[in-house]
Amino acid sequence: MTKVKVAIVEIGGSHDECILSQVLALKEKGCYVVFCGTLEIYQRNALFQDLFDEFHEIIFPKTMLGDFRTMRQLSKWFVKNDVFKVIANTAQGGHIRNLVLTSSRKIEFYGIVHTIKMFSGSFTQWLISRKMKHFFVLNDTLLDKIPVQKDRDINSFYPLDYPSFNMQLDKGFDERWMVIIGGVENRRKDLAGFIDIAKNAPLNVKFIFLGKTDPSREETKAFLDKLNENSLQNTVLTFDYFIDQELFDAYLKKADGILPLVHPTTPSATEYFNRQISGALNIAFSYHIPLFVHEEYKNWDDFRTGVHFYHMKNCQQQLIEFIRELPRLKLEMEANPKFDKQAQRTKFAQIVLAD
Repeated sequence: MTKVKVAIVEIGGSHDECILSQVLALKEKGCYVVFCGTLEIYQRNALFQDLFDEFHEIIFPKTMLGDFRTMRQLSKWFVKNDVFKVIANTAQGGHIRNLVLTSSRKIEFYGIVHTIKMFSGSFTQWLISRKMKHFFVLNDTLLDKIPVQKDRDINSFYPLDYPSFNMQLDKGFDERWMVIIGGVENRRKDLAGFIDIAKNAPLNVKFIFLGKTDPSREETKAFLDKLNENSLQNTVLTFDYFIDQELFDAYLKKADGILPLVHPTTPSATEYFNRQISGALNIAFSYHIPLFVHEEYKNWDDFRTGVHFYHMKNCQQQLIEFIRELPRLKLEMEANPKFDKQAQRTKFAQIVLAD
């Protein structure tokens, strides 16, 4: 029996953490899976070479006409190689528009949408949707926020698979590690609010910004100065280099809690928990790490288990209670069927492979 051929396309390179669940889901169903993207993405993801059946490199000449031709050639490559199911891991932007508009009618497209604003008035997205009829968003609450879409099939999908390694980190017996996913960046995190949380935290709590922090940026310098002013330089850990998957995994396996650091009325709230999810959520769901979340977002369905809420006026007491409740919260996350990796993969594969 001929295997179904499926291509996963990632051009931008900012959402490759969503790909592992997809390829695992399709391989479990016996598909032949091709990764179409840059060599950089393919090489930096430790498991890609073992999991994908084929790698098709995409190189853009970075001219308008040249980039268009690259996507047209990719469309022709799909047909030539009998690839008639294509998943756009980031289903937005001019390159994906050119890909779908130049594609054969035989190709069925599926797309991961990382912000639901793409469904509201984007002309480029409207053009993409003329050919791409199947979409996934990354959370049930986001799915509920989308207005009814004519001729579009939209589902939720939680990509919960991350590479697992054997690296071990030393951690004090009484230490509690609170992880903030990503580096120091005010656009994505309320850094001023974080200082208030950290300076009122118990002495055994260590905060870890798990991502690269650029020390040359002014906001980084200002943040580090604030840490020094409040004697927090030994309480907060940042990295000035890229965190590879092995080290990332090692810290998460020792993490006690995850702090998304999204607060209302701050820049991050414009998008996060409004039109897209914080990347911290699926990581927490995958590793079953309890979340410490601002009470503004307690209406989210996924926050009924494994989450403790706080307000900036009571964050000190709530963090103490969060730490006390960690064993119970972790058990809640482990028992939540929505956070079952196999169930999410099965759901994804059934949608993509449905006739």
